[in-house]
Amino acid sequence: MFPTQHTIKTPYLIGTVHCYSAEINNELILFDCGPPNIECREELRRQIDLPRVRHLLLTHAHIDHWGQARWLAEEFGITVYMPYHDSLKIIHHTERLNAMLHIMSEAGFSAQWLEEFAGFMEKDALYPSFPSGYLIAEEEVTKRFGIEVYRCAGHSTSDLVYKGGESEREEGWIISGDTLLPGVFQSPLLDVDLERGGRFRNYEAWCRSIVLLASLEGNRVLPGHRNITESVYGVLIWYLRTLLYRLKRFLPYREEENFAVIVEAMLAERIKGPFHIYFKASELIFIRDLLADSSRLMRALLAVKKMMEEGEYAEELKEMEKIIARFKSLTA
Repeated sequence: MFPTQHTIKTPYLIGTVHCYSAEINNELILFDCGPPNIECREELRRQIDLPRVRHLLLTHAHIDHWGQARWLAEEFGITVYMPYHDSLKIIHHTERLNAMLHIMSEAGFSAQWLEEFAGFMEKDALYPSFPSGYLIAEEEVTKRFGIEVYRCAGHSTSDLVYKGGESEREEGWIISGDTLLPGVFQSPLLDVDLERGGRFRNYEAWCRSIVLLASLEGNRVLPGHRNITESVYGVLIWYLRTLLYRLKRFLPYREEENFAVIVEAMLAERIKGPFHIYFKASELIFIRDLLADSSRLMRALLAVKKMMEEGEYAEELKEMEKIIARFKSLTA
């Protein structure tokens, strides 16, 4: 069954978020569930026959995607499937927060800002309580439903893409969360590696993920925001162009070690709440990592280019060649 899209308003800058439902093996499955507010609950009730839903599969534990998980589990007995690396965030919440504060301190942010950021991160509105008894998506989803699960970390430590369909009766589809958003550059967010310690190397993960995502070309992309699209390559090309634009903007600051100074200069008169500063700092640290190891992204770009060469993607191939040439010039 091809998934049905359900659009929910959010109070966040990103705008609306999409959830999806599909009947698989005679069971109704919900993918993501919107933000933690009453309006979202009313929309879910209006758009979906919630008493029929048996399973909730999460793409990643950001508030606009998982905010109703506990309510759905407790109100309707729905089984929740959580990405493994998000389960670590729940188990090690305090450890993670302390480590993130340490990383931001080393990046140059003041004690006052760190206090504000800690208060923001502890808000229930940002991290609503999660239901007990959840299952790990990577361990359970494929064997229970036949849905393929791909870890495409980069935007977060845990991003999952769910792939289904692709039969004589149904076209292939991927529910991509925030990994493939047409026209929206979701910056890789700074986080902690709760398995190995230290900062999560999202640049390395992102380079692996764009190759994996490119391998899913040919499936309809059902994103967490914006419009359904037919082209994985098209979204990746837009992402890469945007990354190169932001890389160029960063170059004048490449010798500055204090990221708080860079953020202040680049945001200028724009919004400067704790989350927005963290968001921008994440992007800049990601770009600094890129400049320190540009060959890693070049290998990923060449791998994607090879995939395009092996298929009938002449226009996309031309754009990728332009991106590779531009990347070489910016990192020379």
